[in-house]
Amino acid sequence: MSNVLRFSVCLCALLFVSGCGSDQIPVWPTSGVVVFSDGSKVKTGNIEFESLDHELTASGRIRPDGSFVLGTYTPDDGAVAGIHNVIVVQMVINDGTINHTMDHGKPVPPMYASYETSGLAAMVTKGKSNNLTVTIELPKKR
Repeated sequence: MSNVLRFSVCLCALLFVSGCGSDQIPVWPTSGVVVFSDGSKVKTGNIEFESLDHELTASGRIRPDGSFVLGTYTPDDGAVAGIHNVIVVQMVINDGTINHTMDHGKPVPPMYASYETSGLAAMVTKGKSNNLTVTIELPKKR
């Protein structure tokens, strides 16, 4: 194999592995806080934004202070502009056999873990640093 052909094969492989990024849809810094309707913070879980315009999702971990930072291509690069459906997923298992040292706070109702039932939406604005508040409605007391 000639040196030119080897160079071409290596260059193509390198471009394939690294990508040139030109086909990526731009994302915008997106962060915020997840709160319950009574103002208390959601202390644990994950949040995910599903773009209505593109087949992309952005996700992030909810920290104990309720804050989150979204990432689409990398963990904290943001989300694409436009309207998004939003879910909040919490997985806290407390079977009583382990003494938990972390305060997990109030549980997020399971309906917020599905795009079909969450009813949550958010707008990410192009060219801006988006700081959003996502509000989880607490179930009505009977």
